[in-house]
Amino acid sequence: MTFRIFIALILLPLLGQSQLVTSNAQGPAGLVQNVLLGPGVTVSNINYAGSASAIGSFSGNTNLGLTSGIVMTTGTTVNNGQGPHGPNAQSNAGMDNGTPGSFLLSQQIGGAQTFNATTLEFDFVPYSDTVRFRYVFGSEEYPEYAPPNNTGFNDIFGFFISGPGITGLQNIAKLPGGGGVVAINNVNAITNAAYFVNNGDGNTSPQNGNPFYIQYDGFTKVLEAVAKVQCGKIYHLILSVADVGDGILDSGIFLEANSLSSKTPVDITSTLSQYISATDETLMAEGCVSATIDLERGTNNISTALTIPITVSGTASEGVDFSDIPTSVTFNAGQTSISFSFDAFADALPEGTETIRLEFMLTDPCGNETPVVIDLKIQDVLPVGVTINTPMVMCPGESITLTATPSGGAPPYTYLWSTGATTPSITVAPGASQTFTVQVTDNCLLETATASTTITVPVLQPMTLTLSNDIIEICPYIDRTITAQASGGNLNFTYSWFNEDGSALAGNVTSVTVSPSESTFYVVAAQDQCGNQTVDTIFYTVTSPPLTLTMSPPIEICPGDSAFISVTAQGGYGQYYYNWPTIGATQAGVWVHPGETTNYQVIVFDECQTFTVNGSVTVTVVKPTADFEILSTILFDDLPIQFGNTSVNASTYEWYFGDGNVSTNVHPSNIYDTPGDYFVTLIAMDDKGCLDTIIKPIRIFEAYFVYVPNTFTPDGIRGNEVFSASFYGVRRAEVKIYNRWGEMVFESDDLNFAWDGTYKDIMVPDGIFSWRITYVTNFGLEEKISGHVGVLR
Repeated sequence: MTFRIFIALILLPLLGQSQLVTSNAQGPAGLVQNVLLGPGVTVSNINYAGSASAIGSFSGNTNLGLTSGIVMTTGTTVNNGQGPHGPNAQSNAGMDNGTPGSFLLSQQIGGAQTFNATTLEFDFVPYSDTVRFRYVFGSEEYPEYAPPNNTGFNDIFGFFISGPGITGLQNIAKLPGGGGVVAINNVNAITNAAYFVNNGDGNTSPQNGNPFYIQYDGFTKVLEAVAKVQCGKIYHLILSVADVGDGILDSGIFLEANSLSSKTPVDITSTLSQYISATDETLMAEGCVSATIDLERGTNNISTALTIPITVSGTASEGVDFSDIPTSVTFNAGQTSISFSFDAFADALPEGTETIRLEFMLTDPCGNETPVVIDLKIQDVLPVGVTINTPMVMCPGESITLTATPSGGAPPYTYLWSTGATTPSITVAPGASQTFTVQVTDNCLLETATASTTITVPVLQPMTLTLSNDIIEICPYIDRTITAQASGGNLNFTYSWFNEDGSALAGNVTSVTVSPSESTFYVVAAQDQCGNQTVDTIFYTVTSPPLTLTMSPPIEICPGDSAFISVTAQGGYGQYYYNWPTIGATQAGVWVHPGETTNYQVIVFDECQTFTVNGSVTVTVVKPTADFEILSTILFDDLPIQFGNTSVNASTYEWYFGDGNVSTNVHPSNIYDTPGDYFVTLIAMDDKGCLDTIIKPIRIFEAYFVYVPNTFTPDGIRGNEVFSASFYGVRRAEVKIYNRWGEMVFESDDLNFAWDGTYKDIMVPDGIFSWRITYVTNFGLEEKISGHVGVLR
């Protein structure tokens, strides 16, 4: 027993985390019969509805809590980044596979529409009073659509059982202890959090880059669906999952392999003392491995002795290939467990793989005899051997991996390299040719095999560069081709060219065409496939100095004036040539007469004629803008009229008011003696003497006024006996007076009218009367005014 525990500890690292792997190789019937089905249950009439890629088998030691079984999704089981496979790299994984929803599931959520349903259903017969299986439900709906963000998009699933003793369809996907159905809104980080695994949001969580974490952002812990049944009766089970509200953000259910079971009266398991295969746990090696068979029964009828017959068959021969196996085992009264062991013999015969089948005949709770079968295999153990790969080395110091591949014997193997390493593979980087040796010892025959390999490292010649000659030119911008050719090293050269400032010029070419503006140099670096590098320089000398221009400074002129602009050339080679393209001039200096601000371009080249240099001079046409406004609102003769100066870019002003008066004030005023129409002129001047003029008309009116009192007392005592108005500058007037009922009581067109307060020769009563006066001034302006006058006696 101690030896088996030691072997398990050795193998523990081999059974660590592994990525989720799925397969669609088996159809739905094969998945139920070969993957889901466990002891104590038989199945029939298997049917499936949904996308063919939405169901498959899974395996892998991930964070799911289940290592193998069936996976059913609302999208895909294909490893395309949208299914359940890790890592959890996005928060909205899933695909709409376009299949219909489930009427049964829609009924469970009040008739909401479902999509992409995956439904597996079958009949089964249990051979005890209970059926059970283990599962995990996961979804990309977590956490965005889980509480507190309750929505109508929460995907749904259910396990519905029907049959004898069960009313209708019962959903057995429930939490233990009456915790309700398993659903996104009932199992999450807030509700029933003890059953929930937060797998991150697919964006920033640490597990997002870990391939051993599945894609779904959240899932339940491993749960068990359990139903009470009647032994030997036929039941129907429907397993279904669907999207709700839309066809995106997938969900899936994982059903544990061999967990659809109905407890048998005796559990029988086998354990090997040493596992010589990572993929076949039934394989024994001759002379090295023993098998232990453990039988455990429940407490029902424990007070009664129980004998179980054992039938041994297969291609291996008892007493020749393995030790004796009992023909039966007996549980004594009160005894719950029994075990026995047997060994695989080393018979030194090349027999290939032989088989052993042990059949334990059990009577199930239904009274049926049901055999429990354990199959084992015995493999020949060949002499231990080992080989080492011999990688080709192209460069000294190149990193290579040497792997020892053992054969024969039985694992686990131990390794000892000439470097002192004890791993199956080593990574080395020899700088010169070297021989490496490994010794491998197996754990069965305890034989040691040795192998060697010599790694040949080439001896490389130093790298050199052959360059084209340095270049000397009088003129700049002359195209010349420079070349470089590397030799030595390990061939397969790559080239890099750089300018004087270190910027890249060209890559991986042996020649480059250059045309610099002045003296410079170019650097070329060559590197072979081993990383060896050599660098050299080519100089390009331009003997003529750079051609530079000195332009006349910017000029400001008044409109209509002329300006002289020029360019002075220095450097270059030989005679200079000029071109002012906008004015067609070919000399260094020209007179220009722009009507508006203008930038004049000049092109200069020398006798090299390999390039041109451009210059420019701006001639700005400047002038003030004259403008003003009349600020006074009463334009009468003999009254001051105020003018507001709104000119721009001016410094001095001349005003001509049209009546012979002038002013140089910024904001002047003027008094006109005679009414009439006048023209006001403003001349604005800037500090360069540039002028601008504006003329605006002004009409001066003769002064006039009208005075109307608001009360008179026609009592013959106090002197204010009549109502009349005073007019100045008015040549005609008409007055009308009305009582409170709108009846006209007085009318006159006399400037000197006087109302004595009577109407039809009868004195009007005291009160307020309205008046309206229409008058025309001496210069023809007609106006209407109105008001009230009080009669008071």
